[in-house]
Amino acid sequence: MHKKINPMLDIPINNTDILESLNKFLWFYDNKNNSDWKLWGRSKDRKHFIGDSHKETIISMGRKHDGFPESGHYYNFKPQNETTSFMPSETIQYYNTINSEMQEKLCTKHNALCVMYPPGGYISWHNNANASAYNLVFTWSETGNGYFKYIDGETKEEIVMQDVSGWQCKASYFGAYDEPAHKLVYHTASTDCWRITVSYIFNREELSLGIQEDVIEEIKSK
Repeated sequence: MHKKINPMLDIPINNTDILESLNKFLWFYDNKNNSDWKLWGRSKDRKHFIGDSHKETIISMGRKHDGFPESGHYYNFKPQNETTSFMPSETIQYYNTINSEMQEKLCTKHNALCVMYPPGGYISWHNNANASAYNLVFTWSETGNGYFKYIDGETKEEIVMQDVSGWQCKASYFGAYDEPAHKLVYHTASTDCWRITVSYIFNREELSLGIQEDVIEEIKSK
């Protein structure tokens, strides 16, 4: 039996083929002044939603927290979502093309997230219990002035993973409410520079960890 990834691994991206595909997501950054794109949320709400008070509120809700973030400040490019009804067809078409390319290379059929944060952007504390899965989270940062923060379910330690300039990859398993509580991964993210996050998930079957491990080795391979 495979050992579950817990809670978050930092994976070096050495595969130039995968990096080439990731760089196509920078089209969003290059076109960040597109006035037709809908920017969600407000930067002035960031302090509250990434802070300790909101964190404790979400944790104390238990199963009443549905797994989704309550707030955020970002552009969302993933289709089949009410927010992307505000995106022009050209943008959605471009997303579909590069997303299909990444899915083929990563051997996954599920893109969970494709967002771009402006300076002052954030995603509020949540745990993704509604989308429990093995996952790969790719993040690009303009200057590295941002972070991903999570709570280790076993030690209860709050861990900050600092962004770096360029691309980085995290691998993890986000648990569900029908599993031991320590498998839940409460997390948030914040940035003071432009930041893109693209996330892919594998299903919850134990076999998926084997697939995830193989893909991780491919990402690390030169």
